[in-house]
Amino acid sequence: MMAWVTSVRSALRGMLRGPDFDVVLAVIAFAALLIDPLATHQVTELTPLDAVLALVAAVPLVLRRRYPLGVLVAIVPLLLACLAVFHPDHAAAGIVMVVVFTVGLHGHRTRALVVGALMAPVVAAGVLITSHQLGGDSVAETVAYLALVLGALVAGDAVRARQELVRVVAAEAERERAALTQHRFDEQRLRYAHELHDVVGHALVAINVRAAAAAHLARREQGASPVGALEEIASTSAEALGELRAALKGLRSDDSVPLRPAGAGLADLDDLIAGVKGAGLTVELDMTAVPEAVPAAIGHAGYRIVQEGLTNVLRHSTAKHARVRIGQDEGALLVEVLDNGQPVAGTGGGIVGGGHGLLGKRERAAALGGSCEAGRAPGGGWRVRARIPIEREDR
Repeated sequence: MMAWVTSVRSALRGMLRGPDFDVVLAVIAFAALLIDPLATHQVTELTPLDAVLALVAAVPLVLRRRYPLGVLVAIVPLLLACLAVFHPDHAAAGIVMVVVFTVGLHGHRTRALVVGALMAPVVAAGVLITSHQLGGDSVAETVAYLALVLGALVAGDAVRARQELVRVVAAEAERERAALTQHRFDEQRLRYAHELHDVVGHALVAINVRAAAAAHLARREQGASPVGALEEIASTSAEALGELRAALKGLRSDDSVPLRPAGAGLADLDDLIAGVKGAGLTVELDMTAVPEAVPAAIGHAGYRIVQEGLTNVLRHSTAKHARVRIGQDEGALLVEVLDNGQPVAGTGGGIVGGGHGLLGKRERAAALGGSCEAGRAPGGGWRVRARIPIEREDR
């Protein structure tokens, strides 16, 4: 029922705004010009000339929305002629009001003011013509008709201003929606960039270290077999491909892209550290103070921060030992990666200069309302420390 009412309302609104309504309006104006003098006893009968004048005065209404000012200029003299010949006072005033309203609706404010100023003498002249009876109150009629015409002009201008405001508000809302959509897209792209950087970067570093170890072993001992290192390379690359497919799965999905790709969390740090140990770095993991019920997004961010921190140790440091500590501080997850080495010259300064890895860790923490800092530790080595607030379930 509501759908039917809405469809009928839309059809009526479209009809009232379309050109067909202007044709109907012209027919109504023609009939009103002929009926008004008879109903008010201004004349006892109409002549063919009266009908022709009424028709000529009503026809321009068909073009009132396309050429509002031109129709007004053309129709006013014709209505004055009708008033002089057969006195359709009320009908003529109504037609002028409709045309003036159209000028205010489809014109500019300056044009509306000019039209209002010009209509004052025209209305006065029309009233004087129609006041053919000596007892008529010309002043009162002039004021009344002038007020009606100016009111129609003001009403048209007010409707125009409201429609313009609605268009401006709709355009602004559309721009905000487009900006919000772009912002969300940029955020998703940044998250996936972080995922791909962490997965691919960590895997390639581990593979590079193992390959270098295998080559060194083959050169040093001709009889030794680098099969173990090669097996570790195959295992690491297979794990990296699995994580890469998981990260890209959301991009291939026809559904909405998830805000955070499914990935590893704090519970997977043991596997991560086991893989790093195979690359020649021993890692001490301290998780005695891990908070309970860490949200998946925060756990995933903590995992990636540890992964990137250990990757930087492998790439840019001489360290052979590192310590990873997961704890809490006043409702926040603390993640710390500390090594005992020195920066390796010629590695691009990634561990010191704040490359993409450090920037990615900071952006991950900042996206969850936290922070991440990196710098030299007081006792030597390099330390990465992140603090991420843990969201409460009742929020």
